Amino acid sequence: MPTKRNKLCTSLLPSNDKELKEWLSNAIEGDFLEIRADHIPRISWARTLKNVDTPIIATLRTKSQGGFWEGSDAEYLKFAKAACKAEVAYVDIEFASAKCIDSLPKDRKTKVILSYHTRDNDAEKLTAILEEMLEVKADVYKLIYTAQSLNDSLIAKRLIKKAKLSKVKYVIHGMDDDGKLSRIMGALDGNEWTYVANAFDKTTASGQLTLLEASNYFNIPEKRNKTRVLGLIGSPIHQSKGWRLHNDLIAQHLKNRKANDPDYIYLNFHVEELESFWEKWHPHLHGLSVTIPHKETIVPFLDDFTTEVKISGVCNTLIKTSKGWTGHNTDFLALQALLTPVRHLLGSGALVIGTGATARSAIAALKRLDIKPVFVVGRNQERGNLLSEKLGIDFLLESEVHYAGVSGIIQTTPVGMVPYTDRYPTGTSHFRRERVVLDVIYNPPVTRFLQIAQDRGCRIISGVDMFLLQAAKQFEIFTGQSITPEDVERAYQRIGI
Repeated sequence: MPTKRNKLCTSLLPSNDKELKEWLSNAIEGDFLEIRADHIPRISWARTLKNVDTPIIATLRTKSQGGFWEGSDAEYLKFAKAACKAEVAYVDIEFASAKCIDSLPKDRKTKVILSYHTRDNDAEKLTAILEEMLEVKADVYKLIYTAQSLNDSLIAKRLIKKAKLSKVKYVIHGMDDDGKLSRIMGALDGNEWTYVANAFDKTTASGQLTLLEASNYFNIPEKRNKTRVLGLIGSPIHQSKGWRLHNDLIAQHLKNRKANDPDYIYLNFHVEELESFWEKWHPHLHGLSVTIPHKETIVPFLDDFTTEVKISGVCNTLIKTSKGWTGHNTDFLALQALLTPVRHLLGSGALVIGTGATARSAIAALKRLDIKPVFVVGRNQERGNLLSEKLGIDFLLESEVHYAGVSGIIQTTPVGMVPYTDRYPTGTSHFRRERVVLDVIYNPPVTRFLQIAQDRGCRIISGVDMFLLQAAKQFEIFTGQSITPEDVERAYQRIGI
């Protein structure tokens, strides 16, 4: 188990004393409690301390630093002195007001956080700011910048390296949605604590995690400094709950690991431009799941790949090995496993709906099972003709779908996915009793496409089954530990996807 627990600090920004009192009664979790007194600078710290057992951080965030308070230097010093007199655990002093530290009681028990918040994201400027801050004596150095892209989250790693070399305690990360990853990875890299919100509607800074997310979903308190980072890359990925599933599986199935065994955390990476992401991020990662539009374009970045990747041209899972980055195709393996028991029903061949990467995996799985003929139907004629040429199948436009007399239909497009559950793609004209219909969509478990197939007597296979199989295989690839689809299903039910 971890030798040092990663700490969480619940941050509150009450509008008035009444609201603070109400919130304090519920803010009982976390290792620290930050009270942002921007709206209530004359707060009674002595009375507040009587109402909570959690160590308190007293903060007065000025407007120039992204807060709401506007006042004089004298008022700022008065606030800091009052916090020290009440013996709160920490008082947050902004770098612009650092001179007031010398005016605080010399025998104080309250420790000082020296903080700096900036809208800047220039790594060189931020390094210079940190160097200036380190010239002032403080107990914790807090430097928060604004992340304007996914890659900006990596600036925190550079600044943290500087803080580590200076042997100081620190809290360093980016703000806004693009800085969310730096908050999580900052915890792994030794931040003294991670600021979290008590609830989604009570965040005190953009990109802030909630206490529930940090402690229950990402399990940040239990993570080690050497935690290996896994994740999903793609665009869009906001609808993906794979991060919830994999983190739950990690928590449940690796909880009895030995002290020297590796730990893992699974994150989402919204990646539009693959080359830039790969260049910046791959040294910091251990494994990746891959979704649209990168399942094919990731292949040239691999050092090695399995037979399934070779014959399909698709990679949806990669792992760092002694050979470099090795690619796998767990979609292929899952589809093959699902189709094998019904192979005897597919004597008239199969129709694949869609021309994307998952369609390629389906075609390759059908060909490995020696199911023929295979037809592909889609709107993208150029893409369809390319599949026909490379994989030796027949491509049909949607207006030609009736030409395919098949006994199996595999639906690989996102049509019918939540929230557009009333939609369904072409291909329903082929539904007959005992024909096999598989839809790769897992949310909802039974799509409109599958419901129509079921009503017409077809044998349906839900995308949930494919999701569970491929997720179990991914977990094994990532961690080296085997789990069953039933283990994944239990996690699936626990997190309520």
